[in-house]
Amino acid sequence: MELKPQPGMAETSVLERIEGRFGYATDQQHLPGLLHGAILRSRHAHARLLRVDTSRARLMSGVRAVVTAAGVPGLNRLGIVVRDQPVLCEDRVRYEGDAIAAVAADTVEQARAALEVIDVDYAPLAVVDQAETAEQMSPLHGESNLLAREAFERGDTDAAFARCAVIVEHHYQTPRQMHAFMETEGGVAIPDNNGGVIFRVGCQSGHRDAEQLADILGLKPSQVTVEATPTGGAFGGKDELTIQPAAGILALQTGSPVLIHLDRFESCRTGIKRHPVSMIMTTGCDRQGRILAHRVDALLDTGAYASLGPAVLENFLDHATAPLYRIEAYSVSGRLVYTNNGVSGAFRGFGGNQATFAVESQLDALAEKLAMCPLALRRINLRTVDEPGSRGQVVRWSAPPTDVLAEAGASPLWAPAVSDARRRWLTGTGMAMGAQGNGLGDGLPDRGGGRVSLSAEGRIRLEFGFSDYGQNLAEAITCLVCETLGCVAGDIDVVLGNSRGPDSGPTSASRSSVLIHGVLADILPRWKDRVRDQAAVLTGLPCDQLYSGPGGLFAGGRQVLSYRELAEKGQPEQTRVDASQAFPVAPEGNQLVGRYLQLQIATVARVAVDRLTGRVRVTDLHHITAAGRVIYPPGYLGQIEGAAIMGLGMALSEDMPTRQGRYLADNLDQYIIPTLQDVPDQRVDVLDNTPTTDRFPVRGVGELGIEAVAPAICSAIEAATGIRVRHLPVDAGYLLAELCAQEETCS
Repeated sequence: MELKPQPGMAETSVLERIEGRFGYATDQQHLPGLLHGAILRSRHAHARLLRVDTSRARLMSGVRAVVTAAGVPGLNRLGIVVRDQPVLCEDRVRYEGDAIAAVAADTVEQARAALEVIDVDYAPLAVVDQAETAEQMSPLHGESNLLAREAFERGDTDAAFARCAVIVEHHYQTPRQMHAFMETEGGVAIPDNNGGVIFRVGCQSGHRDAEQLADILGLKPSQVTVEATPTGGAFGGKDELTIQPAAGILALQTGSPVLIHLDRFESCRTGIKRHPVSMIMTTGCDRQGRILAHRVDALLDTGAYASLGPAVLENFLDHATAPLYRIEAYSVSGRLVYTNNGVSGAFRGFGGNQATFAVESQLDALAEKLAMCPLALRRINLRTVDEPGSRGQVVRWSAPPTDVLAEAGASPLWAPAVSDARRRWLTGTGMAMGAQGNGLGDGLPDRGGGRVSLSAEGRIRLEFGFSDYGQNLAEAITCLVCETLGCVAGDIDVVLGNSRGPDSGPTSASRSSVLIHGVLADILPRWKDRVRDQAAVLTGLPCDQLYSGPGGLFAGGRQVLSYRELAEKGQPEQTRVDASQAFPVAPEGNQLVGRYLQLQIATVARVAVDRLTGRVRVTDLHHITAAGRVIYPPGYLGQIEGAAIMGLGMALSEDMPTRQGRYLADNLDQYIIPTLQDVPDQRVDVLDNTPTTDRFPVRGVGELGIEAVAPAICSAIEAATGIRVRHLPVDAGYLLAELCAQEETCS
């Protein structure tokens, strides 16, 4: 089934986003008494703080508060996994952009002017700027710059390699990618007049953020409310606290709302990035192409603070085991090190797509050595739906992997491209496959809850703790509720992201769609029963004759009671139904290993390579997905195509290189993301044979579209030029030099 945009399906919020009318956290300029905050950042990548003098800033016109580390009322630390990052640095800065002080003033200009007169004396320290030597350098935390080491093993790898007829070993490098969301980090902290604070921010977990903020502000958890407002993009970059601690401290000190909104320069310097990975991958097979042995040694640069680095390492290694393929023995290991190179953390794909880039490249290299079709090599090694996963766990595939491969093999992109008469542009087609597991995995606590009720105004109110950052959750919820209750979208209110509501867990790991579907399947039938019971009392009709429909309750084909009448005459507070579910894990007792719900994608890419410049232009991408049932087609299509464009950037242009701990780019005129002019024609085909009895018919596809794009593009480049690129992003200069060397050899 080819998935295409469907006219008339765009909801109001989608149109508001497109037209720029949607309200975000950073648009709240109307609040009475609003102050503007700004944060003083370190100019050094690594230094001792000798003195921070704020006396001149406090005397400046319009300045209402200035805070340093001494003014943090509670715990001066933040971090999802390890609380190792100061809210405001006390005696040491560890990256260029570390927060030192914060100011609240009447205007943005006054706040930023006050930062300019804060005097800071530094004593520069040796910069840890190379991940390869980080463990030999003086530690940034504790006793070592090694934050985490992890390894997965299966079988006797040495013995398996000894039996291999063909072995390939290559070094791969992936870039430090930036999220580049449209709305940079920001939000407002509002005193609630009872000693607490309300945060309206762009974030990915209101409940988790509220817990951290209560500790930082020295408040009881009940005194902190986070309203995770609709956000102009996140992709993992707003999983950590950003401006909230500084805004909250300033709001408590001044008694006024404080808005902080990072400009693009500050976002580039201080925002979370994708972990750059350097890895050596060795893979061997027999003469028939059956993969026998696989070894990976990887190094990930997490930067100055842990953030979600340990979880990224785990997910990277999980994908490095090549979960789609049957391998007799493997040994994959990785190290995660601290450096002074900014901070790396959560990013769409969460380490998985870095590993998939190398794994799929290795399969192409084996096929080349065997003179075998790359698709045929994959077909020999793909797992069946009845086999356990790469780590021995039970896996619930959404379709047979061979079916996905067969659809990729039938793609129209394999047809010869129209030839370039002057032979300036070399064209080629390549493909790659990818698997993406849903959920946090590996035994981490992973529950999510929701609520349905009838509001006093007669609206069906659905509440979840998930954040809305453009992934169409409200639309998907509305579709599911309408389908179950027979109502219409105008009957429904969807409320997302309030920490006072149900705790759904973080909006990450492609988990929200799965939990929303499971929770709604639980609470909606119970809600229908409660509503019918009340309607039966009010109408005198038997319960079994009443059913819900557009606008209210029906019997015999006519409406007998509207939802508004039910709310006015009944007991709407008695209709509330809550439920919480654990994320689905393998039932056979090995649920602590790997991920149970697995999705698949195959991406076929066609490229054109310019022989005069080495520039690569991706002309077409064809995605074949197997990710369960499609709830909201426009949202599904947007997720796959949007993620693919991020993969395009990772493959061809995006990187934030550093020198001595300093980023070499500070704005989007130097950090090049794909624009609409760069976006290729895209086609999405969906394999959806999900039976109506399936316990888990819905999967989350937010990360799936990025999984196989980079290796598919590099495969296509090789088909066009004979040159395989293993370091991303693709360097046009490298390609040009290789092309020139080829021509010199031929001549």
